[in-house]
Amino acid sequence: MAFTVPPEYRTFALTSFYVQSTISLPLPFVSILLMTRDFGRRALSRTLALDIPVGRTVAAKLLASVIIAIGAAGYGIVLSVLTTSLPPPAADGRWQGAGMIMLGSVLVQLVAQLCGAGFGLLLMSSAAAIVADVLVPLGLWIITGAVVSLHGLQAWLTPFSAVGVLLSGHMDAQRWAQVGVVVLIWVVTLNVAGMLRLHRLTRASAMSAHVG
Repeated sequence: MAFTVPPEYRTFALTSFYVQSTISLPLPFVSILLMTRDFGRRALSRTLALDIPVGRTVAAKLLASVIIAIGAAGYGIVLSVLTTSLPPPAADGRWQGAGMIMLGSVLVQLVAQLCGAGFGLLLMSSAAAIVADVLVPLGLWIITGAVVSLHGLQAWLTPFSAVGVLLSGHMDAQRWAQVGVVVLIWVVTLNVAGMLRLHRLTRASAMSAHVG
C-alpha cells in the first residue's frame, strides 16, 4: 500500500489504519495464550492445586496484555510515520489529526488485546478462544453490514468499526460514545464474564477439596 497508493492519498490516517489494523488481528492471540496457560481447561486444576492467588494472577496477565498493546501501538506508529514520510511527499494535510490518531492507535491495540484476554478467560481453550476472537467480531460486522436495517448498529457493536473511527483523526461525542459501547461489550463484559466463570470454578474446586 505504501508504494502503490498515489502520494496525494498517502496520509498518516490511511497508513495508520492499515498498519494498526494488521497488527491488531493476530496480536490478541498472545493474550489468549497468556490466559489459557494457567486457566485453560487442562491447566486450571493444576493452577488451583498450587493455591495460586487467582485474582492477582489475572490482574498480572491483564497488565501484561496492556503493556503488549502499548508496545505494539508504538511500533505501529513508528511504522506509519516512516510510511507517510516516504517520497514523493504527499499533499498538504497528510499529518492532519496525527495526535488523535496516535491516541486512537493505542486504544485500538488495547481493545484488541483485552478482547482476546476476555475470550481466553471465558472459554479457557486456546483454540476455541482464537477462533472466537476472529469469527465472532467478524461475523457480527458482516451481518450488520449486510442487513440494511442493522447498518446503524454496526458502529456501536463491532470492534472493526471502532478501528476506523479511532484512526480517523476526527472524534466527537457520538464517536466516543460508540467506542465506549464497543469497549463495554468486548472488553468489560467479556472479562467480567470470564472472571465470574473462573470464580465459580474456583469455589467449586475448593468445596470439592473440603468435602474430600
